[in-house]
Amino acid sequence: MNNISQLLLLVGCQRSGTTLLAAMLGGHSEINMLAESNKKDVLQLIGKKYSGNKLILHRQIRMYQRPSKFGYLVNRIVNLDLTIKPKKFHKNRVYPISEMSIQDYIEKGAKIITIVRNEDEVIKSITKRTKMKVSRAKHEYKRSLEIIEKLKNKDNILHVQFSDLIHNTKQTLIEVCKFLEIDFEERMLKGPEYNFIYPNKGILKEKSKS
Repeated sequence: MNNISQLLLLVGCQRSGTTLLAAMLGGHSEINMLAESNKKDVLQLIGKKYSGNKLILHRQIRMYQRPSKFGYLVNRIVNLDLTIKPKKFHKNRVYPISEMSIQDYIEKGAKIITIVRNEDEVIKSITKRTKMKVSRAKHEYKRSLEIIEKLKNKDNILHVQFSDLIHNTKQTLIEVCKFLEIDFEERMLKGPEYNFIYPNKGILKEKSKS
């Protein structure tokens, strides 16, 4: 385990609210929060109680599997990515890209937060944002839930519903802080403003059914 701070991992299917929750967590004075670092940068963070990272399930990180040069090549081939400079987005990820698996985080004593969103909302959002086919989006959603299911009986895991984060924001964040054994801070509610990918002045409640 990092002898300076405890590891924190936030995971969920893409378009499930991971970026929003990460921005809220990053607003806490006791949390250093990275966004989708596929390297081991989280192990180098110091100065706060938690060193956190948020990653997308199945696409970026999996339960046990790590990336490899062979996997990197396969990912490029199946996406017809044969250019010198690789594409930023691969619709099909046969292999993950995170250097650490979820099991690696667990073995280092990490606390893990998962977030789940309504399937219809996720599929609609994925196909709109990435132009991924519905069948592929459903496959990734299913594989993400399979990983979350494996985590259900493990220690140091908190499961969050996207709808709760949207419609009961403060109470949900209070529960997250309780899980992390830190005090809730009001500035966490400004997470939407700090969201560097999708900045908003506040929570967009129409994003999720109550």
